[in-house]
Amino acid sequence: MELNSRVEDDRFVSAGSYRALEAGLRRRSDLAEVRAVVLSAFDRSTRLLPFVLYDRFMFPAGARSIAGALLQAGFLRTRAVFELWNPRFRPSRARLDGRPPEMLLVSSMQLHAARAYAAIKDAYDLGERRPLIIAGGPKAVYEPCHFWSIPGKSRFAPDVAVTGESYVLLHLLEAIAQHRGPRETMREGFERARREGALESVPGLMYLSPEASLEEPLVVDTGLQRLVKHFDELPHEAAGLSVMEPPHHGEGLSVQAIPDSRVRKRCSIVSLMLTQGCKFNCSYCPIPALNQKSWRFRSPEGVVEEIRSVHERFGVKYFFGTDDNFFNHRPTAEAILSALAAARTERHRLGDRIRWATEATQFDTYKNRDLLPVARAAGLHSIWFGIEDLTAQLIKKGQRPETTIDLFRLMHERKISPMAMIMFHEGQPFYSRDSLYGLYNQVKFLREAGAVSLQCTVHVPAVGTREYEQTYGTGRVIQQIGRYRIPESKIDGNHVLLAGRVPPWRRQLELLAGYAAFYNPWNIVRALKKGSRLRRRRFGYQVAGTIATIWTAWKYLPYVLRLLTSRIHCHRETPPLETVPVRTPAGGFSRHPKRAPDGVKHQPDKVRSEPAVVS
Repeated sequence: MELNSRVEDDRFVSAGSYRALEAGLRRRSDLAEVRAVVLSAFDRSTRLLPFVLYDRFMFPAGARSIAGALLQAGFLRTRAVFELWNPRFRPSRARLDGRPPEMLLVSSMQLHAARAYAAIKDAYDLGERRPLIIAGGPKAVYEPCHFWSIPGKSRFAPDVAVTGESYVLLHLLEAIAQHRGPRETMREGFERARREGALESVPGLMYLSPEASLEEPLVVDTGLQRLVKHFDELPHEAAGLSVMEPPHHGEGLSVQAIPDSRVRKRCSIVSLMLTQGCKFNCSYCPIPALNQKSWRFRSPEGVVEEIRSVHERFGVKYFFGTDDNFFNHRPTAEAILSALAAARTERHRLGDRIRWATEATQFDTYKNRDLLPVARAAGLHSIWFGIEDLTAQLIKKGQRPETTIDLFRLMHERKISPMAMIMFHEGQPFYSRDSLYGLYNQVKFLREAGAVSLQCTVHVPAVGTREYEQTYGTGRVIQQIGRYRIPESKIDGNHVLLAGRVPPWRRQLELLAGYAAFYNPWNIVRALKKGSRLRRRRFGYQVAGTIATIWTAWKYLPYVLRLLTSRIHCHRETPPLETVPVRTPAGGFSRHPKRAPDGVKHQPDKVRSEPAVVS
């Protein structure tokens, strides 16, 4: 189900609250000696299109911003680790200044949850010397209870899950610091704060109730977070970039983080928050509810300062705005673009020295197409469009074929790359005669219209969306194939998880064929055709995409064979979000609309053990 939303101004903390928390922690000089490791969990089996080649050149924004938040709050001995760069990293072997970390913060998406569990379990190998373990990221936001019901013989869990943004983390650390005695560890301070009920007033946390145990868990959910409205208050991007662990195959940590002079080589694309929010409320998208239906952004001056400081300090040229819909609000978009177009760095225009990309809807970009010239002067390089379905059978967001042709033409003229994202949904054929409804028809149309790249995902029920329970209620969501139980790493939009009229194995091959229709040797040759200012980019993406398509086909093979040869078992009902008993403190704002009243203990959702069977 979707997350709940607070009402109007109650959605936000007061202006300046984040900086005040940060400054208060920074005044505690003893925190500078606390050794903290921020781990971005990564399951290497998920390396598929559309990210498989350039995922190595970006450090995930969530973990990096958390590391930056710690550093700016006075935790000077902080290190950020990306598991794709450091695949053998073990928290129990990590040493900072020769000693184990005092805090381990594990950030994870749902598809990387198994790796997050493994890291938490490994930290328990330190016994009484283990760090304070804090879970975060999308997995903790949508399914925090799962951290207290990890299957296995031994019981382990994080000490606390942060179900919100960095403000919630700093609020937690403030409460811990106030209850931490001289020469005590952060875990000891946390335990005292937990026992005394000091954490119940921090919205956005989940932790084990003081009277419970890992063997008989009861967790406290302090409710829905409040948001920081003004992104200028958040940590500077340069802070997190300065504490990244170098790529290696060791189990521990390097003596030093990546030097500034080598950041560009390892992290050549830097993601940053420009805006968040979208006027559309698609049933398959959890983002509007996550933002509590709000619109937030950095000031134009803040955007310029963030990009310029990272470019000048680290030499980074490429940036990606983690926007939901950059052109959602014209005044904001116009102000940011104008500020970037006018900015200068080292006697040059900033827009001539950097290249940045963003995400937007086709409808809003076309409506604001007069801003494309200033966008190009601002250094805008590419726009990823969530087109989903050109015929609007899946969702109507103002997308139309004729608009696509005109918008892509205008973008080619301004040398801004149109990057298409579509969704292969249930009922959509691979090919349709005399219409654009088929997947192949849309792929072919988008390439001919001028799309530089293609992202094609299969429509699956995503946790945190309105359609989640409804889709599981149909009894067609695959739970198991033969003896193979679908792991969370396969709930990624790349694997067919719905049993429909067309056999799943065939739809999986059709999804791959959609990519192959866009990325192939013949289209590499076509990309060299004269007439477009984006000819070199199209050629480069075709070469990379063709290699990635071959890689993805090889990785798909075991899954396709299972679908082809084994019996499919489907979920009979929605997987439970609350897998352990939960207590909501009096006055807490419920994270979910269906939660029990404040102060009431409610039991975990029941799970049926027998799945439905599809021959």
